[in-house]
Amino acid sequence: MNNIAISPFLYVVKKHISFGTNPNDSYQKQIPKPIVKTPKKDHPVALEDVSFFVAKKIAENANKLGLSRTEYLIQNIKSLAYIPQVIPEDSKTAIVGRTNVTTLIDGGQIFDKAVEYIKSAQDSIQIEMFEFQHPSIDGHKWPSNGAEAVDGFEEHNSLLPMIIKKKKENPNLKVQIILDAHKWYMDGTGAPTRHYNNQDMIRYLKLNGIDVVPYPRPAQSGAALQHVKLVAVDGKKLIIGGMNWGTHSTANHDACVALETRDGYKNSEVDNILTEIFNKDWAFSWQRLGRTKIVAGPLTEDEQQFYKGLNKEIKDENVEYMKIVGKLYDNEKDRNRYDEKDLSKLDIIKRNPVENPAIKVLSTKPRELAYIGEQGSESIRQYVMDKVKTAKKIRAELFVLSDKEIIQTIIDRVHKGELDAKIIVDPSIIEEFPYCNTAYQKLVENNIDVRQYKTDAKITQRMHGKWAVFDDKEVLIGSANWSAMAMNQNLKKGQREDYEKYTEEINREIVGYLKTVEKYEDALGLPPLIRKKLDYKEVLLRRRKIKKAVNEINETGSAKIRLQDKTYEFGVKDRSDLNTVKGYYKIIIDRNNAKEKYKRGNNEAAIAFEKPILARVFLKQFEKDWKHSESEYEKVKNRFYEAPPMIAGGTSKLDLVG
Repeated sequence: MNNIAISPFLYVVKKHISFGTNPNDSYQKQIPKPIVKTPKKDHPVALEDVSFFVAKKIAENANKLGLSRTEYLIQNIKSLAYIPQVIPEDSKTAIVGRTNVTTLIDGGQIFDKAVEYIKSAQDSIQIEMFEFQHPSIDGHKWPSNGAEAVDGFEEHNSLLPMIIKKKKENPNLKVQIILDAHKWYMDGTGAPTRHYNNQDMIRYLKLNGIDVVPYPRPAQSGAALQHVKLVAVDGKKLIIGGMNWGTHSTANHDACVALETRDGYKNSEVDNILTEIFNKDWAFSWQRLGRTKIVAGPLTEDEQQFYKGLNKEIKDENVEYMKIVGKLYDNEKDRNRYDEKDLSKLDIIKRNPVENPAIKVLSTKPRELAYIGEQGSESIRQYVMDKVKTAKKIRAELFVLSDKEIIQTIIDRVHKGELDAKIIVDPSIIEEFPYCNTAYQKLVENNIDVRQYKTDAKITQRMHGKWAVFDDKEVLIGSANWSAMAMNQNLKKGQREDYEKYTEEINREIVGYLKTVEKYEDALGLPPLIRKKLDYKEVLLRRRKIKKAVNEINETGSAKIRLQDKTYEFGVKDRSDLNTVKGYYKIIIDRNNAKEKYKRGNNEAAIAFEKPILARVFLKQFEKDWKHSESEYEKVKNRFYEAPPMIAGGTSKLDLVG
């Protein structure tokens, strides 16, 4: 069956009318036959569970306007204005450990569940988001760009006023929110304005009595981005996944899961997630806010005396940030909120994690968590690398796939016949970022099954998922893309030792360059570089000396270089070879510097659990998305290769192709 055409109309109109056929109903015969029929590809059906009067009116009005009944209903029911290209798999719930876990695919399911949870809140609401926006607050910077037509948009917009109202009605309700404060150089309208993500929302929430804190920025020893997407209610219900709460987020093809503590249990794996993710980030955010400058650099001419060189510059974005966020937090109460002797000021809601949880809690966190007595983490990376190395089958939908070691491991294992991997990625990221395009092209060139999701331009859609299924049974889902920024952190210094395949690949390249440059070194009478234990400081030193020698030749016609206690003389005839050697040394240095190093990444969270019945939901969605994203070339190629027609003598057309 064609997954693309499984009646999108039928899916969206479910909420309004049920369909079926009832040929024995005498009233059915009295309904006018359609003048314009719904196309067969949309699987037309008869109306059922609708009063005769309503069904007749629909038929009559459609005929009068010269429309099919489908077109008539689309024009007259607001929520049918947009029909999704791919219908999300229905939510499914199953028991995992002490929780009921529910799959949520796309904005309709995700924000319906978020509204349900927020409405039910009695004790606490805890939110950690990369983007939290609302048209009335920052719609001028972050427009909906088509999302207003998508299921879940109204539900998303209802969340902010609902939270404010619940807090006002119940002052004892603890509402705690952590938001990203990353600096953007371009907003959602394409304007090259410099501002900070969530700055308007942070101000709005704080002025409305909501306990909100910006996650520490890199200048405050935080992460590159606060990228977690999590909401929890009463410590019993939680949603985690890839969906942001931005004004346009609803339009994206995305996924989350909802967890609810099962009846009869006082605690569950929800407690583990809140303990490992939210509570740590809450304490860390307040600790850094109190111990560091909110901005890095001077804000006034008087402050410039304390800085040197380029650091003396008064940056407009720092002044702007202080005006909006600094005024809210640059006070004694907020600065002293984190008190090692009295953590009660933080209002941390203590949870009761379960031992041997059925759900793994994974994260990427900076080493500076040591300031609150915790440890940095790369457990998402450790989990993904383990699965990429050991799983026999992988199906994944990833907004970004660019991690060099993951890519090389997938390629090697697929080529060895050890791994069946299919991956869907977002096309806009490949377009926007050269390093993502390079990663994608490497997969394509190595015949790995990877497709760009066919996004819907009408709603400026992105394929924003961050989930994978391993061996048809284990699900990984959360905020982390499969990129170095999402999985690597500054846990150590220097070159990473866990990028083995990628480092080996670079080392092979360097050996090739060393072999080539040795011919020119030999022609110049220079001693060759030692390959087995290459000293990169020596390469750098040689390059500087050769560069200086070339300049001297240009000026005087001759130059001398001293290497390893020996002097070498060169003239104009050697200039070309010296420039060549200098160029190769630069390539060797650059390739060595390209080896992955420990550096600051994002703050991320994910969970993993084994439940085949839930894994099947994601696998079914993957198959729909895979088929939907098939190119015209692939369609022709697949038909040709799967069933080549036979010609006389039992030869297929395939045999006649060069």
